[in-house]
Amino acid sequence: MNKDFLVSPLSVLLFVIFALLAPLTAMADASASAEALKQKDYARARQECQAEAQAGDKDCQSTLGYLYRNGLGVTKDHAEAVRWLRKAVEQGQTAAEEMLGDSYRQGLDVGKDYAEALKLFNSSASKGSAWANNNLGNLYRYGQGVGRDAKEAIRYYKLSAEKGNPAGQTNLADMYRLGEGTERNPDQAFQLALKASKQNWPAGHNMLGLLFRDGMGVRQDTQQAIELFKLAIEGKTVPIAYANLAGIYYNGIGVPVSLDEAAKWAQGGVQLNEPNALTTMSAVYRRGTKQNPANKERAFELASKAAAMSHPAALNQLGFYYRDGIGTELDYRKATDLLQQAMALGSADAIVNLAFMYEKGLGVTKDETRAKLEYERALLSPALTRGTRSLAEASLASLKPLAAPVPATRAKSDASGPGADDDREVSRKELLERLEKMQQQLTSLQAASNTSTLTTAVAAKQIVFANRKALVIGNDLYSDVPKLNNAGADADAMAKALETVGYKVTKHLNLNEKKFKQALREFRMQLQGGDEVLFFYAGHGIQLGNSNYLLPIDIKGDHEDQVKDEAILMQKVLDDLEDKKAKFALAVIDACRDNPFKGKGRAIGGRGLAPTTAATGQMIMFSAGSGQQALDKLGDTDRDKNGLFTRVFVKEMLTPGVSVDRVLRNVRNEVVRQAKSVGHEQTPALYDQAIGEFYFRQ
Repeated sequence: MNKDFLVSPLSVLLFVIFALLAPLTAMADASASAEALKQKDYARARQECQAEAQAGDKDCQSTLGYLYRNGLGVTKDHAEAVRWLRKAVEQGQTAAEEMLGDSYRQGLDVGKDYAEALKLFNSSASKGSAWANNNLGNLYRYGQGVGRDAKEAIRYYKLSAEKGNPAGQTNLADMYRLGEGTERNPDQAFQLALKASKQNWPAGHNMLGLLFRDGMGVRQDTQQAIELFKLAIEGKTVPIAYANLAGIYYNGIGVPVSLDEAAKWAQGGVQLNEPNALTTMSAVYRRGTKQNPANKERAFELASKAAAMSHPAALNQLGFYYRDGIGTELDYRKATDLLQQAMALGSADAIVNLAFMYEKGLGVTKDETRAKLEYERALLSPALTRGTRSLAEASLASLKPLAAPVPATRAKSDASGPGADDDREVSRKELLERLEKMQQQLTSLQAASNTSTLTTAVAAKQIVFANRKALVIGNDLYSDVPKLNNAGADADAMAKALETVGYKVTKHLNLNEKKFKQALREFRMQLQGGDEVLFFYAGHGIQLGNSNYLLPIDIKGDHEDQVKDEAILMQKVLDDLEDKKAKFALAVIDACRDNPFKGKGRAIGGRGLAPTTAATGQMIMFSAGSGQQALDKLGDTDRDKNGLFTRVFVKEMLTPGVSVDRVLRNVRNEVVRQAKSVGHEQTPALYDQAIGEFYFRQ
């Protein structure tokens, strides 16, 4: 026998030892790689994993795919990332399935293949991957390879967020912020974005910045928003953060308008081909500054680039350029087509621009009636930008009101020629404006006649602040819908508490339609810029579509259109406060009761009120969340004459030294606690865009 083929006992022993140690060595290498990843030492992670990945270790193959995919410790190389990820996927590695699926979803060095992405995400999610759940949410949200389904997207985002995944938390926050597939919930959006931001997730920083910028779920704080957007930019994965920063300076949100500062940040997004940044930079070039001289051709080029991505704001902007011949030749047909595309994608600004074409007869038959209706429709949208809103309001004011029909009892000889009815309508409008100005002057004179900004209410021995005004309304005695028991008492309690903290209170009980509208009109005439204003309403309310209506006691509600005509549009009340430029305005609405029309079989509206949006300087609080019912009593033994929400509100409001925003959050927490004690869910909804610190009682 050839000795070369003899195997000694020692050799066998060494072979066995090596075989046993090899897996342990691989595990040590994998563990070392994981530790390096944790410490963000990506070069060492690659070094530790290279040999084991070559030897077939699926976890190290997945690690190398991750490093090459993101350019961590190596030059970014999607082809190399896909090569390693495919090797790991062949062995069923969970993280690799999710990453390769995302490569197919985005088309990163592989053709876009949503079906393959869906298969890989489902496999990874079935093994517990929170990232895969998040990506499944993306597929359903954007209709990629599956039918667009916002509710299904939310389900997957929730699965991801519940596992602490920052991407899932951020995407779910965005759904709550926008009310996409669910009711708007600013507080929930804020909590989720905060969790993602605390994990240093760049998109989480950006989402939290949006909420601070808009005062959703948190007090508006522009400086905090700016810092968060800058953090998102440092992550180099959220191009829209450049556009969000640019927008703050372009629109002057909490800072002075600065087109040059806007351009500085927009340029970063332009380099990354971000459509919002392209649109903002286009607007800067259209207007021109010292550092960025007007360049209408460049403005047109950037808008065209963003519009090619089906970006609604860019489509609107490009339509505006074609309409006015900015950087291109006039082309009304193209303008109309682009504006209609933008409208279809949700641009309220496009409605205004198209309305202007009908008002002036630009490329379409002149139709002032249609223009007026379109302006009014656009002004109802909270998405309308500030500058375009001003344009719509000015244009609407310039259009003549539709002539009132001639009463049947009036003889034709009463008319003094063509346009006489219009003249009477204009005269009536001018008279109302004069009366309003006279009322304002009278109020100013009364305030100036005081020895200070305070007036003493001698009878009540209370101090009333001249710039603090409140309108309080309580409706109980409904004639055609169920009566209420607490609204009047709630209004009495609120009025008394407001007088205690220095408000001049106007209180009304059981108002019919005519008196309700008169009360609002008279209160509006009392207001001046810089006032601190509070509006409180207790009674029936209803949601119709996305709008909320407050119901006078003589409401009949035979059909939806009748309700819209006879009820009080809550947004109109809020708009009046904004128009008067109140320094601070708080609307407190205790109308979240059961549907007042359901008892008669009328399919009008539903329970509760729809989420709303506060304008800058406003806070809005509903006594319960959307779809919830506000409690009047805490059980049969409860003898308090006030509803749960109002009794808590009055108590918290009278606590000295607590800011208004903290008072409202204390109210919400206490209402939730007491409602839960009797097995009921009631979470007052808060919408906050107030700027500065305000107190009921210092």
